[in-house]
Amino acid sequence: MREQKTIVDGVEFGKVFQFQQLFGAIGSSMQPGRLVIGLCMVLVLFAAGRIWDSVSGDDARSYLGQVTQEELDQARSIAIAQSTTALSNNAPKGSGNWSVEQAQENLLESWEDYLYEGSVSSEDQAEFEKIYLALERVRPQGPFEASALFISRSWNNNIVDGALHFDPVLMWQGVVLIVWELPQIIWNAGFHWFISLFGFLFVYVLCIGGGAISRMQVVQHSRSQRMSVSTAIDFAVDRWRALLEAVFGPAMVVAFLSVVLMLMGLALMNVPWLNLVGGLLYGISLLMGLIVALVAVGYCACFPILIPAVVIENCGGGEAVQRSFAYLTSKTIRFVGYLAMLIIAMVLGYIVVRLIANLTLDITANLVGAGTYNQSLVGAGSIPESSIPAVGARWYEVCANWFVTLWETVVHDLMIGWVFSGFFSVSAMMYLLMRSSCDAQDTRDIWWQGVEQGTNIPRD
Repeated sequence: MREQKTIVDGVEFGKVFQFQQLFGAIGSSMQPGRLVIGLCMVLVLFAAGRIWDSVSGDDARSYLGQVTQEELDQARSIAIAQSTTALSNNAPKGSGNWSVEQAQENLLESWEDYLYEGSVSSEDQAEFEKIYLALERVRPQGPFEASALFISRSWNNNIVDGALHFDPVLMWQGVVLIVWELPQIIWNAGFHWFISLFGFLFVYVLCIGGGAISRMQVVQHSRSQRMSVSTAIDFAVDRWRALLEAVFGPAMVVAFLSVVLMLMGLALMNVPWLNLVGGLLYGISLLMGLIVALVAVGYCACFPILIPAVVIENCGGGEAVQRSFAYLTSKTIRFVGYLAMLIIAMVLGYIVVRLIANLTLDITANLVGAGTYNQSLVGAGSIPESSIPAVGARWYEVCANWFVTLWETVVHDLMIGWVFSGFFSVSAMMYLLMRSSCDAQDTRDIWWQGVEQGTNIPRD
């Protein structure tokens, strides 16, 4: 089928106005293959994060929350004290030294005994739920869980709400909170091993999964072919070194210069007489600080197209960084405009995906629940921020409820996995559009087997 072109007075609109391809990538990002890759990325990160939180035993709620440690300790003491005397019970011995988890276990046991005795009123049910949720709000959170909730709040409260209310400042604040503030908060809180080891795993998963999704997008755009999941993953795995170099390269430059500046301050500003030399050389320090600022800002701006550059051009990490920074500096306004459209496209796509996911969960829970007369579907439906476990149910009802929760979690994780799929699908198109604008190269030209690396020149 021939592609229809619209030309008015010699202007081919398909080539002049190409930004709509960013929004078109949102539709293709919902293909099953890309959603599977996104789901696998989420499962790997969630599994690793949960293991870290359970093994480390760290509590990061006060660092990544909205309360101080003193306020949190006070709120925990009050919530634990209220739970021990709930349902007309007397506080057990030693309850003053209980943890939140111990208080929750005691409350669930007390509620189960209360149900067994019968004559439970709606006021008793409301009291139990209120106290349990109060404990849940002060429950310790590991660095992974706290970081995930921080990102979720910033995404929903800043980026999504900012887009819906046409507030670019609020959207930008959300991006800054996730990209710039969160790593600093984690580091300053003392979770150095977490941000180092889990951060590396996060980047590696982004490189492999994001590289595969980006390659699937550009192959479909260029040749109208759909890559299989295994082929796309193999393509990205074969280029893992170049992908890591592209992502870590600018960050390493910033880290190296930052360490040099810190050492200069330590060696030249604290020793008598040498501080005179430090003062004279402060101009060099300012120059290095300028380089750090420029590279950091450029890195944040170019990050979306670093991974697509590698899988589109089949080039090394250094060349991918060079291409990305060159596109940013040569067509800055266009680049920023595409970045804004990327965020808008992501928000619109997320709203659609979230609506579909919530409708799926609610419709299924309501229809199946209409004929269910036990506790197998307790808590089924749109996944709330905090849920109350089923109490007093038979073992087979508990097992059935566990499986229901498992399947609903898969739907929820698919929604999160789409964020990866949508981001890298749109980012790949953004790279092609910037390359077309700066190098006058057709967006359908990508590296293919049988051409020279980093070019479209056929091999002899």
